[in-house]
Amino acid sequence: MIRVVQVDSDQAFRDKVAAYFRRLDGFIYRGLDCAADLGPAVAGNKPQVILLDLYCQPRGGMEALREIRSSLKRDETKVIMVSSTPPGEELLARAAELGADYFLLRPVDVVVLEKRIRQLLQSPVEAPARELSFKLVQDICTAYFERMGIPPHYKGYRYLIEGIYLASLHPQWLNAVTQHLYPAVGERFGVSGAQVERAMRYALEAAWARGNLDQLYAIFPYVQANRGKPTNSEFISTMVNLVGLAAEGQG
Repeated sequence: MIRVVQVDSDQAFRDKVAAYFRRLDGFIYRGLDCAADLGPAVAGNKPQVILLDLYCQPRGGMEALREIRSSLKRDETKVIMVSSTPPGEELLARAAELGADYFLLRPVDVVVLEKRIRQLLQSPVEAPARELSFKLVQDICTAYFERMGIPPHYKGYRYLIEGIYLASLHPQWLNAVTQHLYPAVGERFGVSGAQVERAMRYALEAAWARGNLDQLYAIFPYVQANRGKPTNSEFISTMVNLVGLAAEGQG
């Protein structure tokens, strides 16, 4: 059985997650509205996964994460941070250093959440070496990029597809794109991680300046309020989820 504990003050969100996981075989779910209740809840019955709101009470998700990792090791309990606002790469890096295994941006698709949990809990022996082929990821990304209006002649276009493919294989890299994902993409193309980051950013800036804004804001609704654009890591994270769902639909 996979034991999942969620810490989030949003009752409606907890109810949504609870309703989904309680319909699944092999899952035991428990919801908490405050991180102060986490210690007694996991004592003697360690969860495999903790869903931790970045702004949970009483002292915030980062402090709660620090306390979790003082007693629960990464190889026995995975921690998925959840935020209602884009965290930014500095915060993502800090969360990874403190022991977060993954980061999700709300609104969260519970089907995607289930998939990420199963993926995080797979051992290297159990996990398929290449769950997705590069061609499949490329085809799905190309269809989305055409709808968004990302210029295909930009270097960042190719780097984004490669980054989405690698992040699909190694979702933990989304917590540390500067340290892991950018350099890995750079190795494929013979450039530095900084060049990868800059080229991706230019491609996204071009899309938000001259692309299909209706499609862009439909796929990234959380940036519509201030008419901004997602960061590289936010864009890649969303695309990893979309590619995973599209791939499952084709399977």
